[in-house]
Amino acid sequence: MKRINGLPHYSGQPRPFQQCIFHLFGINFGKFKIILFLIKIKMNETLTGSSDVKSPLHQRGMALLQRVRQFQQKNLKNFIPFYCERQALGWIPLECLSWFQQVPEVFECNEQSISLHPGLQNPDSRTRAVAEVLQEWESLGRIPGWRDEWYRVSSRYAAEPVFFLERAAASLFGITSYGVHLNGIAGDPENKLLWLARRAKDRPQYPGAMDHLVAGGLTAGISPDQVMIRECFEEAGIPEQLACKARPCGQVSLFMEYRGRIKRDLLFCYDLILPEDFVPCNKDGEVESFFKKSFSKVEALIAETEEIKLNCNLVMLDFLIRHGQLNPEMPFYTEIINGLRSMDVQ
Repeated sequence: MKRINGLPHYSGQPRPFQQCIFHLFGINFGKFKIILFLIKIKMNETLTGSSDVKSPLHQRGMALLQRVRQFQQKNLKNFIPFYCERQALGWIPLECLSWFQQVPEVFECNEQSISLHPGLQNPDSRTRAVAEVLQEWESLGRIPGWRDEWYRVSSRYAAEPVFFLERAAASLFGITSYGVHLNGIAGDPENKLLWLARRAKDRPQYPGAMDHLVAGGLTAGISPDQVMIRECFEEAGIPEQLACKARPCGQVSLFMEYRGRIKRDLLFCYDLILPEDFVPCNKDGEVESFFKKSFSKVEALIAETEEIKLNCNLVMLDFLIRHGQLNPEMPFYTEIINGLRSMDVQ
C-alpha cells in the first residue's frame, strides 16, 4: 500500500494475503478502492473547509465572495443604453428618460436607446450642449455634488473622447469612471500593516467611511501617474520624491447598480512602501484621521463590515491576494479573483 498526501492509496491487484481477507469478509476489491477514494475526498473537504459542515475558513471565503458579487449586481431592465455615433457609452435610468426627452436638440430618445443628437458632430459641440443641459438640471436639484471637474467619455480607455462630462453627472449617464487608488504599506512589508484613512464627515459621498490612504478620480487631460502624485500630496502629505516610488500593480473594475444608478468604475492600483517613521498629513480637508491596520484586520473589515468605502473593497482584496494574505487554500479563491474585474474592459 502506498500513501499519497498521508492517505492510503491502492493500485493494481491486492496481494495474496489481502485477497484472503477480502474473500473472507466478502469484500469486492474494486468497491474497496472506491470507498477509499470517497474517504480521501471527504478528508480533503474537511481540510480545505469545503465540506457540508462549513468551517470558519469556508465562511470567510463565502463572505469575501459575497462582497465581490455585490459589485456585479444590477438589473439592466431598469436602464436604457446611451450612445453616440453608435458607440455604447453608458446606461441611463428609465425613470430619468423624460428629462432627456425634454431636450430633443441635444438627445434623441426612443424606447430602445438615448443618443446624442447627430447634429452635434464633434467633442467640443457635444460638451457645450450637454454642459448647458446639466447646469439647468443642477439648478433643479437633479445633479447633487457638483464638482466642476471634467470626466472624459469614451467607449474604452484608450479611445479618443467623444465628449467631456461634469463629474457629478457620471452616474446619471452610467459612463465608465476611471480612478487611482494607492495602497500605502507601513514600513517593512513583512510587518503586514496598511495605512488607511477615515473620510471627513462632511464629504458628500461616503462620509466617515474608511478609505485608502490615497485615491482620486481620473479627470480629463491628466494621466494616472499624475493623479497619483497629486493626490499623494493633497490627501496624505506624501512628497513627490517619495510618491514617484509607487509601483503600478494593475487594475480592478466594477459594474453594478447603486442607488438607482449604474456605477462603472475602472481603478488603477498602486503600491507604495512608506518609511517606518512616516506620518500622513492631510492637506485638502477631505480626511478626518489616519491609522494602520494589519492585513488580517483589513480582510476582516471587508468580509464582516460595511465600514470601507464601496470601491476600496475591491482594490484592497486585490492587494491582499497579491501579497499572500489570501491564497489558493481560501475557498472560492478563483471566483473572488475573477470577480475583481467584473466589467468587460478593452
